[in-house]
Amino acid sequence: ACLQRHKGISDDAEPTAEQLKSLHQCIKKVTDDLEGMRFNTAISAMMVFVNEATAWDIRPTSSLRSFLVLLHPFAPHLAEELYAMLGNDPEQIMAYEPWPAYEESHLKETKVSIPVQVNGKLRDRVEVPADMDKAALESMVLASDKVQIHTEGKEVKKVIIVPGKLVNLVVK
Repeated sequence: ACLQRHKGISDDAEPTAEQLKSLHQCIKKVTDDLEGMRFNTAISAMMVFVNEATAWDIRPTSSLRSFLVLLHPFAPHLAEELYAMLGNDPEQIMAYEPWPAYEESHLKETKVSIPVQVNGKLRDRVEVPADMDKAALESMVLASDKVQIHTEGKEVKKVIIVPGKLVNLVVK
């Protein structure tokens, strides 16, 4: 009841792709860290998630419930209280909730930021789909205003592309 008055928490909102990615990254990191007994980095991953979720306009309760299950081993009293505030039965104990599982499909990067170098010096960064082919990436880089400034009047001798990582133009 109390949390329902909080702006942005919604029972019927479906999580966006960005929200799912953030949640599933947190689930994966916390799960792996708990198994490896790296409790400090598990808490750090939850802090990262909270910081990202704070910026969301709408916070789906399904995402928050999953997060509270992750929080429960570290702060059980707080997690139980927040779980009840989300509209769950206060008699229902969170300890019986199943541990959330992450889905690899939500962890994949859809866009990547690729640095563009001219003769080994960083000149630009381009945001491209992760699965963009080399030819399309090359034409996009050559059309970039920042790159054209450094290649104007010069011949592009070689284009080195490391997919998803780097583009380097060798000019003379």
